[in-house]
Amino acid sequence: MTDMENICMTPGQLLEALLAKRGLTSNGLAAQLGGGGLQSAMSRLIAGKIPRAETLRPVAEYFGVDPSVFQTDKAATDCAIELGIERGFADAPTYAGMPSQQKRNIPVVGTAKMGHDGFYEEISSIAGAGDGQIDFYSNDKHSYGLKVRGNSMAPAIRDGWYVIVEPSGTPSEGEYVLIKLTNGAKMVKEFLYRRPDTIELMSVNGGERMTIDMDDLDDMQAISAVVPPSKWKPE
Repeated sequence: MTDMENICMTPGQLLEALLAKRGLTSNGLAAQLGGGGLQSAMSRLIAGKIPRAETLRPVAEYFGVDPSVFQTDKAATDCAIELGIERGFADAPTYAGMPSQQKRNIPVVGTAKMGHDGFYEEISSIAGAGDGQIDFYSNDKHSYGLKVRGNSMAPAIRDGWYVIVEPSGTPSEGEYVLIKLTNGAKMVKEFLYRRPDTIELMSVNGGERMTIDMDDLDDMQAISAVVPPSKWKPE
């Protein structure tokens, strides 16, 4: 774990790092959360001004943290240490869905019903074909989309939205990942870090953590983006 002295984050820097981990801009997050005033509040925070904690509550809830982490340098630093965020993360985002990549028509291959604590079941799949396409960025020629049903992970992943999965890539820390276990269980989590024999995951909408033995892991694929229904189009 990185110590406080090496991180020393301001609330604005913490927000930038959290956005970078998810491959988001403040504009994009404000659009997802449906609040025009949130963009202004996030811009002020990044510029070094501190909005009221309640104003930033929707942003904090999206990242699964308490609004107080955006109020003081100490609270921001403590949060960064708890989440394992490096000070330079915001300067070098590695999220798979960043718009520097190639735009392509990504096939939607099925629908996933989200249940408790990130577990899901595929309620439909289309072998060898697709259910329309998502117009989005990806360098993985094997990337595919899944339509999400259920609100258990809202607002991070909303009912009727789509996740873009990149099976050929290597998930980076801080990305959402699609996990498949050897016992057949499937889930969507945030990938925190890897140890020699285990991986550490966190719930998309909260601070609950899970440790999985590598022997129990069948597959882990990066979710490069969460996109709204407006990006879908028929084939």
